[in-house]
Amino acid sequence: MTPPPDTATTEPVNVAWRLASVVTRSATAGDPAILSLNATGGIAESWSATRLVDEAARIAAGLAALGIQPGHRVAVLVPPGPRFFALMHGLLHVGAVMVLIDPGMGIKGLSACLKQADPVAFIGSPKALLARKLFGWCPKVRWVLRVGGFFPGVRSITRLPAGPAPAYHDGGPAGILFTSGSTGPAKGALYTQANFLAQCDALGRMLDIRPGENDLSTFPLFGLYAPLLGMRAIIPRMDFTRPGSANPAYLLQAIRSHQVDNLFGSPALLNRLLTHPGVAAGGLQRLKRVVSAGAPVPAPLLRRLTPHLARTAQVYTPYGATEALPVACIGSADILETTSQLTAQGKGTCVGWPAPGATVRILALQDSPLDPANPPRVLSPGEVGEIAVAGDQVTRSYFNRPDMDARHKLTLEGRLFHRMGDLGYLDSLGRIWFLGRKSQRVHTAAGDLPADAVESVALEEPGVSRAGLVGVGPPPDQKPVLAIEVTAGADADKVLAGVRARLKACPATKAVKTVVRHKAIPVDKRHNSKIQREALTTHYNRVMR
Repeated sequence: MTPPPDTATTEPVNVAWRLASVVTRSATAGDPAILSLNATGGIAESWSATRLVDEAARIAAGLAALGIQPGHRVAVLVPPGPRFFALMHGLLHVGAVMVLIDPGMGIKGLSACLKQADPVAFIGSPKALLARKLFGWCPKVRWVLRVGGFFPGVRSITRLPAGPAPAYHDGGPAGILFTSGSTGPAKGALYTQANFLAQCDALGRMLDIRPGENDLSTFPLFGLYAPLLGMRAIIPRMDFTRPGSANPAYLLQAIRSHQVDNLFGSPALLNRLLTHPGVAAGGLQRLKRVVSAGAPVPAPLLRRLTPHLARTAQVYTPYGATEALPVACIGSADILETTSQLTAQGKGTCVGWPAPGATVRILALQDSPLDPANPPRVLSPGEVGEIAVAGDQVTRSYFNRPDMDARHKLTLEGRLFHRMGDLGYLDSLGRIWFLGRKSQRVHTAAGDLPADAVESVALEEPGVSRAGLVGVGPPPDQKPVLAIEVTAGADADKVLAGVRARLKACPATKAVKTVVRHKAIPVDKRHNSKIQREALTTHYNRVMR
C-alpha cells in the first residue's frame, strides 16, 4: 500500500486520503475491516482495511486512465458490500462526484433523480444495468461500468485499465445525495469532501465510537464511515430499502456471531427486532449502543427496547436531514428520565443538544421565499419557529436547484445556515425540541397544530402502532383528523377511546376531536418510519368532504 503524504502542508481534504492515513497508522490494518454476510449469516466476503485502501487506489487509477476527472458526476447503483465501499473511496480519491440515489424510491423516482443529476458515467450492478436498458436511464453517458456478476458488453471495475495512481484530489464537490422525496420531489444535496469528513468526525465524537468496535451496518452510509473511525463494518444480507421487513432472527444471529457493538436501526427495524423472542433471551445484551434515526423515535419504543440492553448501553437518536447531518443527538436515558413526560403532554420530541460543530438557531416562521436583505428574526428560547443549522457538516447548496437554495439557504451572523423545514424551539438548557414538519402543520381557526407533537400524545396509548395528523378542508379553517393504526390483536374500539381521552386531557391537543382507525398508515420508503401525511391528507380530504 502506498502511504499518503504525512506532512500537514500537503494534507488534502479528501475522504480516501483520510482512510489511507488511518490505515497507514493502524496496527490492525491487516485484520478484517469489512465483512459481507451471506443469507445464513456466515461470512461471504472479508476485506482488510489494507485491501480496501489498495483496491480504492487501483480503482482511482483505472477511472483516471479511462478519462474520469475531478468534478465528473458518476451515478452509482451498487448494493452495499466491500466493492461498493472500495468504489466510493476510489471515486473520492480521484475527485469525481458520486451520485447516490435510494433505490427504495422506485423506478419513477430513480428516473427523475438520474435525469436531474445528468451523470457522465454509470456504474451499476447487473440488476441496475438491466434497469438502465429497460427504462432508458442516462442514454448519453460516456462510460458504463459493472460491479459484480455479468452483463454483456459492460466492463467490470475489476478490469479497469492500469495506470499510475492519481494524486488525492483536494476538496471540492464529492457527492450528490438525494433526499427521500417523502415530503416533496427529491432534491440532490451537493456534498463536498469537507462535508463528508465533518459528518464522520461529528458522528464519531457524538456517539463516542472507539476503534476496534464492530458495526452492523443496516444503513449503508455507516459502512462508509466505519473504517474511517476504526470500526469493523458488518454488512448483512437484507433489503436495505425495506428495513421494516428485516428478518429479526437473522439480525440477532449476526449480533451474536460477529460480536456487534453498534447497531443502527430505523424505528421500524427496531420494532421488527422486538417481535423475536431472542431479544428477551438476551440477544441484545452485548451491544454498546443502538443508533436510531429516519423518523422521531417514540418513547414507548424506547421503553420496550432499553430493558433488553446492557445497563451501560443506550439508544441514541440523532436528528438531521440529508442536507445536514448530524444536527443534534440525545440518549434514551435522558429521554426516559425527563423529556418523554413533556412529549406526552404535546410539547414535542426533544432531539437533544447540537452535535459537535453544529450551530442551531430558531427562526421566525416564514412560508414565503426568503428575502436575503431581510432574513427571518432569530427567536429566543421557548419561542416556536423553524429550526436552522450551520456547520461544516451542512451542505451549502443543492445540485442545479437555485430555487431550492433560495428557499432553504440563508446567510445569518456571517455564516451559511440551512433551514430544516421543521418546527421546533430551544429550551432553557439549549436542547432542541422537534414539533413536526413546517409544511405539515394543520391550520385551524384556533391556531396551528404541529403534526408530530400531536401524534406523540396518541402514541402513548397502548395498542397504537402509528398515528398521522392531517387537516381536512382549506386553511385557515381546517378540521384536524387523527388517523390511528392499531397494533395487531388490540381492541380497536378501546384503543381509539383511549386516544380520544388522552387528546381531550391535554391542552395542546384538545382541539383534535376526530380520531379514526386507518388500517395501514403509509410510511416513507427509505426508513419505513416517517409518516406520509401528504397521502393521508389526500385520502381524508376525499372521503370526509
